[in-house]
Amino acid sequence: MTRPILIQNAVVVADAHTAPLRGGDILVRDGRIAAIGKNLAAPEGAEIIDGTRLIAIPGFVNAHMHSNEAFEQGAYDNLPLEPWLAMSYPPFGFPELSERAHYLRGMLCALESIRSGVTTLQDDLIHPSATPEGLDGTISAYRDVGLRARVTVSMWNAPMDYALPFYEEIVPAELRARIAATPLPTDDALLALFERHYAKWHGQSDGRLGIALGPCAPQRCSPELLQALNRIAAERDLAMHMHVLETKTQAITGQVLFGKTLVRHLHDLGLLTERLTMNHAIWLTEDDIARMGAVGCSVTHNPLSNLKLGSGVCPVRALRLAGVNVAVATDGMATSDTADQVEALRLAAMLHKIESFDTSTWLGAKESFEMSTESGAKSCRIGDIGRLAPEMRADIALLDADHLGFQPLHDPIRQLCFSVNSEAVRDVLIDGAFVMRARRMTRIDESAIRAEIAAEAERFRIEAIPKMAEGAAILRPYIDAIHARATAQALKPGHEVLRVPRIGNFS
Repeated sequence: MTRPILIQNAVVVADAHTAPLRGGDILVRDGRIAAIGKNLAAPEGAEIIDGTRLIAIPGFVNAHMHSNEAFEQGAYDNLPLEPWLAMSYPPFGFPELSERAHYLRGMLCALESIRSGVTTLQDDLIHPSATPEGLDGTISAYRDVGLRARVTVSMWNAPMDYALPFYEEIVPAELRARIAATPLPTDDALLALFERHYAKWHGQSDGRLGIALGPCAPQRCSPELLQALNRIAAERDLAMHMHVLETKTQAITGQVLFGKTLVRHLHDLGLLTERLTMNHAIWLTEDDIARMGAVGCSVTHNPLSNLKLGSGVCPVRALRLAGVNVAVATDGMATSDTADQVEALRLAAMLHKIESFDTSTWLGAKESFEMSTESGAKSCRIGDIGRLAPEMRADIALLDADHLGFQPLHDPIRQLCFSVNSEAVRDVLIDGAFVMRARRMTRIDESAIRAEIAAEAERFRIEAIPKMAEGAAILRPYIDAIHARATAQALKPGHEVLRVPRIGNFS
């Protein structure tokens, strides 16, 4: 039993659509919200929090990110996705890290997440070596800092010639043979790794930690593997997170491999369900969107990385109108270059105003806030987080109402999106316990861990990055050529991309 907490006289923002309760109280008992109202009675022994200058909001859910990129912040620029992948995940020279190094990368991500008001993180952990140490180190960091997290066991079994269009035409045979000589994990090995992680971690830390399924992308997994994972997801009611149609190259890949869109491919395999979250989902047809809405699947909207990589703009309004659940996320720390959810929240609230001159169709602060809270929870398949209400888990971020961006306090959600930065987040509670108080972590020695992170990150910069660049250089000219050919390729009739407006000279 934990000591009850009573937050008194705060501005309480329960969700995106309920009017803020000024001078409101929140009673927290045994990790859950017991009551919200005014002048609530304090239980015996309760800790009283003076909320006079605080704004209480539901903790953010960052529905898609890659903590494994945490040591590559700022390493790349002006690279589309496919050339970027060659740099960040090179076929040769990819570093093997210790479990402690994985822990420190995860901790860097966790610290920045919590400091921006994130209480739940969906970490699509890409770990090409497929060894237990990668996930063990990362999820241990989330456990130690107190974060709620769902971590994927990322899987792929398709060779590069299957995953990229024009690969055999453009890449020399000698290089293709060299790449093919690197064995891919078998389906049995991938499923065994998932079962190992699921048995060890799923439901740990009073349910705060969980394992999700992470087939990397439709073109990177065989139909047999995808269907096997879909059966597991159905049997155990697990979330499945998959990269789908992030770039035009991927739209072309669907045509080359399957003669149809990747969404239609997933539909035909039976994977298009409410358990599926498609990450990015930019290059969609109207038929794709209708199919996605019919089953109520989810999409993660990653505006920071999509703009930095020049991938395009997710058709968020069309998806939401069709019944697709859309959640805002930061994406990986080498594409968005941050785990700061407030930055993603802000861009999502602004970006879609360019799609039409009809202001009645615009998306704004309320929608972005909803997509960063309730919609993110739905994507992660966690039903009792994402809003402040009795019986919900007490995942709460307390904002400093004295922040200059809140002067005067017209509307907390609008000003959170447009006027303040993550420095406005003062305290964070997860399961009714403070994990950050006055911007200091409560469960770890933050100064010591920051020093260790800095040392390990610098070692990665000096030792790993040059080897990765050297390995990437072998393949880069051919990946650049594949990207150029795919982006110049016309899509087949019936596969037209849902049109989005030009942004400068980007189309």
